[in-house]
Amino acid sequence: MKVLFIGGTGLISSACVELAVARGIEVVLLNRGNAPRRAPEGVTLLQGDIRDREAVARVLGDMKFDVVAEFIAFTPEHIATDLELFRGRTKQYI
Repeated sequence: MKVLFIGGTGLISSACVELAVARGIEVVLLNRGNAPRRAPEGVTLLQGDIRDREAVARVLGDMKFDVVAEFIAFTPEHIATDLELFRGRTKQYI
């Protein structure tokens, strides 16, 4: 299973990342790269600001995921942008 965590360095999301890695899940993080918390060994890091749809689309290229878990969507507009961006790239969006 391949999971993309958007954010992934906050208190809750980093715990989810660690648990996923411990369970053998392939983990990819997409964030701005500004957080002091480091990702666990074996995690693929992608740098980009999820609010910049075109830049994130370039960073993702043709990657596909079983799950996209978004930890920093706070408005209906954020969700709408994510749905456009990840349509056809994931089986499940959380």
